[in-house]
Amino acid sequence: MVPPSEFSDVPAPEGGRAARLLPAALAAATFALHVAAGGRYGIFRDELYFIVCGERLGWGYVDQPPGIALVARVAHALFGTWVPGLRLPAWLASAATVFLAARLARRLGGGAFAAALAGVALAASPLLAGLGHYLTMNAFEPLAMIALACVLVRLVLGDSPRWWLLAGAVAAAGALLKYTSALLALGLLAGLLATPARRALATRWALAGAALGAVLVLPNVLWQAAHGLPFLELVRNGQLEKNAPFSLGGFARSLLLEPGPLAAPVWLGGLAWLLLAERARPFRFLAIGGALYLATLVATRGKAYYAAPALPMLLAAGGVGIERALRRGAARLAALCAIAVTGAIGLPLAIPLLPVEAFVRYQAALGLKPAPLERHAYGALPQIFADQHGWEALAAAVADVTRGLPPEARARAAVFAQNYGEAAALEVHAPGLGAPVVSGHNQYFLWGPPATGGDPLIVVSDAHEDCGAGLYRERTLAARLPSSPWTMPYEDARWIWICRGATRPLAEVWPAVRHYE
Repeated sequence: MVPPSEFSDVPAPEGGRAARLLPAALAAATFALHVAAGGRYGIFRDELYFIVCGERLGWGYVDQPPGIALVARVAHALFGTWVPGLRLPAWLASAATVFLAARLARRLGGGAFAAALAGVALAASPLLAGLGHYLTMNAFEPLAMIALACVLVRLVLGDSPRWWLLAGAVAAAGALLKYTSALLALGLLAGLLATPARRALATRWALAGAALGAVLVLPNVLWQAAHGLPFLELVRNGQLEKNAPFSLGGFARSLLLEPGPLAAPVWLGGLAWLLLAERARPFRFLAIGGALYLATLVATRGKAYYAAPALPMLLAAGGVGIERALRRGAARLAALCAIAVTGAIGLPLAIPLLPVEAFVRYQAALGLKPAPLERHAYGALPQIFADQHGWEALAAAVADVTRGLPPEARARAAVFAQNYGEAAALEVHAPGLGAPVVSGHNQYFLWGPPATGGDPLIVVSDAHEDCGAGLYRERTLAARLPSSPWTMPYEDARWIWICRGATRPLAEVWPAVRHYE
């Protein structure tokens, strides 16, 4: 048996039927926002990669846990390359995140205004809306973590200890979708241990939930161990070579502005309310867990958007704290409108609500550009938008080159791409290519060299391609794509080469092409 909770006398949520229906209404509005953007541009680079990983399901990948590949496989099987269909799971997850954040605000003792403030701040957040729009790991991590927070709050308030089984399963699901979820889950556990809420752990069901979570993630842990922990190598290489240099000031500035200019007072207010308010004493573990997670991101030089999974629960708490501070109806309405309007101004910078030409004009009028996340030159569009352009043209050009080979050469040919975005685009947009697509980048390296031998080898590259510096005797330029203002500059106007006359088998030199980043 679990001891009776000392927090069982916490007041019930305020408000009537309207307050109870509000979370569903906010979720519906969030879903409608994503539908309005639809598939205006194209499939995003990472979405293409996850589709390909879904065609090769496994317990792990170099750069991700297995959950997103499974989701992508289902979405691609149902909808093919129809962009709204591919992104439907992400949009549903985004709407569900808003729903649970509003519900959590009520569970923490808030009324209709608290739920509305939390839901509006979350739905209108450019950061969270942008992460929730695409079929990537980032769309599902906030949902898993707000669900875990809701379950833990129920346990602290004295609900059935069997809820620990759900807590373990939800924490494992989060980790199997994105590894940073495990850090936040551990932070919340530390928060429980550091506060009187630890009494909820005094049951065998807590151990059972932990055991269930461990069993669920164990296959992925074993996969990483069996392959030499490639994810750690990838993270290290990313910090050294790929990610924009970390600065504490830049991290703080992004964390304050990207969720929405007026969302920061809400989530910071939520952190303060959880730490200081007497009525928030049962839920103080949420603040400790969130603060520990943010501190871990700073210590490990993480990107500011990695904080996203902690924001929904802090926004929920902020809704409650601000509700208690603003008693007048006019002040509450003004706060809601201000957060909605200022957030909405930034939404076209995060999701493709505007045609590209209109977007460029809009961005110029605002005088704002998203902070670069990587050490690449940027073009007219931010990277999240630029990486949705140019893939179909690249696939068509490579397919034309491949089809132009004599049948006997085509049977031995392979296509080598420089990164997983190019490789996945060729597989998804040119499924009848007739030659295997290979790369040394991330998971593609582990999928290995082509069984066909790769002579000739069609290489997607730039003007400096050297066909492996002596690995092939002959190099021929087969095609060059026209320049586009909308792609990332390093992906623009790609050169397509044919390398012939291998001096050594490609399999023999394959270890040299490995690139985890």
